[in-house]
Amino acid sequence: MAPATSCALANSSAVVSNASAPRTASASPSVSFRAITASCDSYRTSEHIPSFQSKVKRNIIPDLRSSFFPGNGVARLFTSPRSHSFDPSYRKRAPHRQVVAMATDYYSVLGVSRTASKQDIKGAYRKLARKYHPDVNKEAGAEEKFKEISAAYEVLSDDEKRSLYDRFGEAGVTGAAAGNGAGTYATNPFDLFESIFGTSMGGGFGSMGGMGASSFRTSARGMPTQGDDLRFDITLEFEEAMFGAEKTLEASHLETCTLCSGSGAKSSNSQKICPTCGGQGQVMQTSRTAFGMFSQVSVCPTCAGEGEVITSYCKKCGGEGRIKVKKLIKVKVPPGVNNGSTLRVRGEGDAGLRGGPPGDLYVYLNVKEVPNIQRDGINLYSSVSINYTDAILGTTVQVKTVDGFTELQIPAGTQPGDVLVLSKRGVPKLNKPTVRGDHFFTVKVSIPTRLSEAERGLVDELADLYRTKTQPSNPRARTSRGQRMSNELESNSVKGLGENGAVGDENEGIWGSVKKLAG
Repeated sequence: MAPATSCALANSSAVVSNASAPRTASASPSVSFRAITASCDSYRTSEHIPSFQSKVKRNIIPDLRSSFFPGNGVARLFTSPRSHSFDPSYRKRAPHRQVVAMATDYYSVLGVSRTASKQDIKGAYRKLARKYHPDVNKEAGAEEKFKEISAAYEVLSDDEKRSLYDRFGEAGVTGAAAGNGAGTYATNPFDLFESIFGTSMGGGFGSMGGMGASSFRTSARGMPTQGDDLRFDITLEFEEAMFGAEKTLEASHLETCTLCSGSGAKSSNSQKICPTCGGQGQVMQTSRTAFGMFSQVSVCPTCAGEGEVITSYCKKCGGEGRIKVKKLIKVKVPPGVNNGSTLRVRGEGDAGLRGGPPGDLYVYLNVKEVPNIQRDGINLYSSVSINYTDAILGTTVQVKTVDGFTELQIPAGTQPGDVLVLSKRGVPKLNKPTVRGDHFFTVKVSIPTRLSEAERGLVDELADLYRTKTQPSNPRARTSRGQRMSNELESNSVKGLGENGAVGDENEGIWGSVKKLAG
């Protein structure tokens, strides 16, 4: 018989002996009743509660009924709601039934005894975890069973948690023993599985309705991460963009601390497993509500999801693991880049966390514009202005290209809007600089708005000749130098006829030249 039971029965014997004593000794039964109550309180956590309650009903209550209460008074004490020993408002409340959820027996979940060793518990977990893993077992309820198995192993494999569980049950490991009905504890069944079996079976749980590994696991926790990329803008001359250049940049970026190698800790002994989450990086907040237990996963507030805490920081970087430095970076601009092009310089971005690889540097190019030169792909477009006489007679002009000034031949009879081409004087093709585009020139003919008297006379003569050629029966009726010349020729012609009776050879030659000129 358990010690607590013996104590209770001893008190019971005292009550029985007092029952046969005279009623004048009423103080002794009162003391014995308090002793029984104390025994009940001390015995409440025992696993023999059912047998103890039956003994109390069988041995103590009948004696109390006969010793202290007349008739059926003790029955009213324990059963009647009208007894003054209970809350007077009891009869005002509607009858109700209290439902108590049964706690999970972690030993039964794993199928081991309470005296099982750590090795036995681990072996049982390995067997059941393989059987009910969601990637292997697709039956309904397999996932919940897997989580239940993992929760049981998490508690029973830890000596401290197992001790609390043996003393207080499930409430001891969830924080309910503190009286607030809520607790915080780390739980990740999939990380637990991977810690034993590796990642070969813990790859993906995306089809678990939002409650799989993706809801718990942070794969990058405590691992080096890729650094951030940086942007730098530079301005290029038009010729630099055409034929390439080498630019030197002064950029600021984060580099891994050389003293702590990016860990942020003074030494390796300064890094400890987070005591709040046990290295998981996440915690589960469990609270008891009217609808049952409610759990929510959140980032560990102590380690911010890292799983580790630093007790002593690096003196050089102050625990950041990275330091900011300025660095001269040479960038080679290839020929043929355009405005808005981007160059990528690998490894010149910010260093990653915890010694992770650095990001990249992206250089954005702004190309200056050049007057009278427009670019379209690998071809260039410009315009050239000439006067009307050059357009009629043809000429050679100097034009600007990306290679400098060069000569452009204007053929005779060039019309306004004609396009002339300088082959292979355009932009080199990107990544293939031996191939170049062309430079196109659009001709614009300039017409003067003011003429001198001499210029106007010459233009009139040209106009008369043109009209005489196109309309010989309708000469232009106005006085001009051409008209005066015609009158003089006619006068000379008449004079020749009067003197010699025939047209002279000299006059005939002048008139013939004019007619020839007029066409």
